[in-house]
Amino acid sequence: MVLRALEFSDSISDSPWFRQNLHDHEVALDDAFKNIKLIENQCKDLIACTKKLSTAQRAFAKTLSEFKIETVGTNQTDDERFIATCLKEFASLINQVEDERMKLVGQAEESYLEPIKKFRTEAIGKTLKEEKNKYDKESSKFYSTLEKHLHLSTVRNNDFRAADAQLETQQKNFFQASLQYVAEVQSVQERMRFEFVETLGSYVYSWLSFFHVGSVIHQDFKPFLDNVQTKVLKTKENYMATNAEAEELKKKLLASHTKPGNDERRPTPSIKQGYVYMQEKSKIPKTIGRDVLGRWTKYYCVYSRETRIFTMVSANSATKTDMKSAVAQTATFKFKSCSKRPMDTIDKRFCFDVCVEEKNDVMTMQALSEKDLGEWIDAMDGAKQNSYTAGENPSCSTYKQSEFFRIFLSKICVFGRPH
Repeated sequence: MVLRALEFSDSISDSPWFRQNLHDHEVALDDAFKNIKLIENQCKDLIACTKKLSTAQRAFAKTLSEFKIETVGTNQTDDERFIATCLKEFASLINQVEDERMKLVGQAEESYLEPIKKFRTEAIGKTLKEEKNKYDKESSKFYSTLEKHLHLSTVRNNDFRAADAQLETQQKNFFQASLQYVAEVQSVQERMRFEFVETLGSYVYSWLSFFHVGSVIHQDFKPFLDNVQTKVLKTKENYMATNAEAEELKKKLLASHTKPGNDERRPTPSIKQGYVYMQEKSKIPKTIGRDVLGRWTKYYCVYSRETRIFTMVSANSATKTDMKSAVAQTATFKFKSCSKRPMDTIDKRFCFDVCVEEKNDVMTMQALSEKDLGEWIDAMDGAKQNSYTAGENPSCSTYKQSEFFRIFLSKICVFGRPH
């Protein structure tokens, strides 16, 4: 929008065209006042959103820094250690960017919003209110005095000198107010083109500086990110290769354990372990027993042919995730003999009786299948052929062939001695 310039000579003549031109300038200033206020509010909203974004980013960084990537296995490789710590570096990068963002927010509130508000209220607001009111007031006084002066009658003996002096004074005040108002209106419009725009330009430049700093941080961090990408890609390739091998192994194991008619006899292992159900005939040791008759209870059992040690671990819901609780409910016995239970003597399939030296009663157990029953019988009957001296005290090293059994025995050594 292009406005005609306000000339001082036109303000003196106070023509209708001058009044229309002055009104156009006033409308433009009023629109500028409203739009600048809208810009202020939008800047405040933007700053509030920026603060909220920064808070969310820092919360995200905190979660990243506290996140732990666990390693499966016994030792960590250099790549695994590097990948495990990279999240902390990501969090550090985010915090660096947020530090710069908050500097921008602080500058925006102090260096840009306040000057914009000051220009709107003190420059435009003052001109449209104080100077305009003064101009309108002096204009009304002058034209009111002029009308009275022109209505003086020459018939009466009036002293026109006092009236002329009063009109001259009102005219001078009007001219001064008009010239001042015109000067103020044009001054505000000229200042808007450099003072207001300069402030907004500095505000936009601060945002560009923030992005530039972010770019510098990115360049400094890029070698680390490239290294992360390389190691992650290597880990992914290793995973794909290992996963393919695992799939093949799963198929072989599944085929070997589910193939119909697979009666091929395998060498009897020195360690037999697995789940069994035991019939609670009487109260057995407090570590695992319940005083419940006729109930079948699930246990995880481990038998070593070399030491003839039979270990029973309670398999209730509490012990599934609590190793200490499982050890507390573990009992070990010295194996004596076992036999397959005839089907006409019990209403369950796959049952066998186990005798141990610590108990006079027979423990009746149920295997998971006919094959599983045969494996338990073979493992325990094979133990009869091994020599065993009653005075020997089997150590934890005799169970190294079974990782699971070694873990349980080490826990037993810590939490309690075998029964």
